[in-house]
Amino acid sequence: MSGGDDFKIEDFRLPPGAVPPSPAPATARPKPRRRMECFTRVPCVWRDRLAGAGHIASYRVALHLLHEAWKTHDPTVPLSNLALAREGVSRRQKWRALVELERLGLIAIDRRPRRSPRITLLLTA
Repeated sequence: MSGGDDFKIEDFRLPPGAVPPSPAPATARPKPRRRMECFTRVPCVWRDRLAGAGHIASYRVALHLLHEAWKTHDPTVPLSNLALAREGVSRRQKWRALVELERLGLIAIDRRPRRSPRITLLLTA
């Protein structure tokens, strides 16, 4: 700056109390938790082979099996009638679908008398 200018920062300061204090923040509501959407990852091999399925229950059972295997990190899943009843699949439809999925080469069934079958998923990689 040129020699004769007297610049003092104090000349630009506001006097105390000139600015009202900021209001207290309103009680912050917690962010709503984002719902985890249910999804199922379907391998392309399964998609292609399921195109040859003749029953809608086969699709429902296949999606249920894939989801359960993903959730438990285990390709072998016990399959109860109750679990599929929530999916809208009856006991008879379950067995018809399992036989069809086995015929398509997507699963192997460990049939156990008086117990839920244990299903091993094939071709998931």
